[in-house]
Amino acid sequence: MESDEVQQSITEQLDKTDENNTLNMAEERVICTHSVQMIFFLLGICCLLPWNLFITAKEYFQYKLSPPLNITGHYDFADTFENYFSFVGSAAILIGNLINVALTDKLSIGVRMIGAHILMIASLIPALALTLVDTSSARLSFFVITVIFMAIGNVGSSVLAGSSLGLSALYPSRCMVLLLCGWSMSGIFTSLLSIFSIWSNHGSPMLIGSLYFTISILYVIVSCVAYYEVLHKSTRQEDQCQLLQEYQEYSINVLRKKMDVVKNVFYETIYYATVLFVVNFVTLVCFPALASLTKSNSDNTTWNEYFLPVCLFLNFNVSDLIGRSVTQKLRWPKAEHGLLVLFAVGRIALIPALLCCNVASRPLVEGLMPDDFGFAFLITVLGFSNGYLINLCTIYCSAKVNDEWKETAGALSAVYQCVGVVSGSIFSFFIARTVLSVV
Repeated sequence: MESDEVQQSITEQLDKTDENNTLNMAEERVICTHSVQMIFFLLGICCLLPWNLFITAKEYFQYKLSPPLNITGHYDFADTFENYFSFVGSAAILIGNLINVALTDKLSIGVRMIGAHILMIASLIPALALTLVDTSSARLSFFVITVIFMAIGNVGSSVLAGSSLGLSALYPSRCMVLLLCGWSMSGIFTSLLSIFSIWSNHGSPMLIGSLYFTISILYVIVSCVAYYEVLHKSTRQEDQCQLLQEYQEYSINVLRKKMDVVKNVFYETIYYATVLFVVNFVTLVCFPALASLTKSNSDNTTWNEYFLPVCLFLNFNVSDLIGRSVTQKLRWPKAEHGLLVLFAVGRIALIPALLCCNVASRPLVEGLMPDDFGFAFLITVLGFSNGYLINLCTIYCSAKVNDEWKETAGALSAVYQCVGVVSGSIFSFFIARTVLSVV
């Protein structure tokens, strides 16, 4: 009996030794060169670029969805399309992330990443084709088709985002920070594109729409090629797909079932899941549907044209990028500190604060915050706190679990965020409809 116990003890020690050796050898192959860091940044931009182009191409969609002047009594999607885009797009993102988590042990990271790029391109090409078609007599059909292809593209984007987060979790934390900063940079890029289209003032809405979607398609292609050449085929890293497969095989051998892996990681990261949910919920309630109802109180017609592109979209994304970048040097509060939840819950105050602004050209609460500066300040706080808290909790989430679960933790952190995004979009949808009916 004693000899059996001794033999079992020796076997367990040898298994642990083999496990550590495998993980250490795998980590040695993960080399975070400057080119690898750049690719993570480019992937981050690609994850949200198509979505940001959809929500910032406002002039194009208002032109396509506005009814002719001689037609009355029809529902005007031009005023509410952002609500539908946010709701359907968020639901598609959640579905895509759930698919990505389910496929982590069935498809290699390379197949998922390249497949996501292809799915995004396949959804953007029809959107580009619609910019060349006169849909004035079929506005509802155009709207439905656009929403469907936007949803398909968001599924691809979410698979790419979840897979990229899982991959970045195997690298030093600065790679994850750069990936998440890329998310903000995509918003900045599309905001600048929107401002440029207003400044140029020679392009028709149809031309602006075709420009947006053409740039998006080209960038997704560049991102796919860059990923394949630098990460997927990297000889210094000896094939990232094999590395991830080693992690996944080890996970399956220990726990036997993928669901057990997900449950274990979820219980380990439940604290950060709560914070990520609340942060994304508040952000999507406020941005973009509710905040885009705000109008400038200035009498300057030129500034009125730039008000939302500058004070809302560009301001939010720049603030978000600054917040994400700060986490490279400053990580406070510490992991699992109560202030994380306090900060996340405190952001709820931004919802009624935005309703006190100049919503739909008439303040709901007269005189509290009608000026443009107050609105811009609230958006700055919303963007900075969003980027800072999301980056901080995403990094803590991956650091919380053992090395063999980091890829799953990275994918799950995307799911936590998407649940908050979908819930916030639903809530925002009804708030925006209520505000429009009141004002």
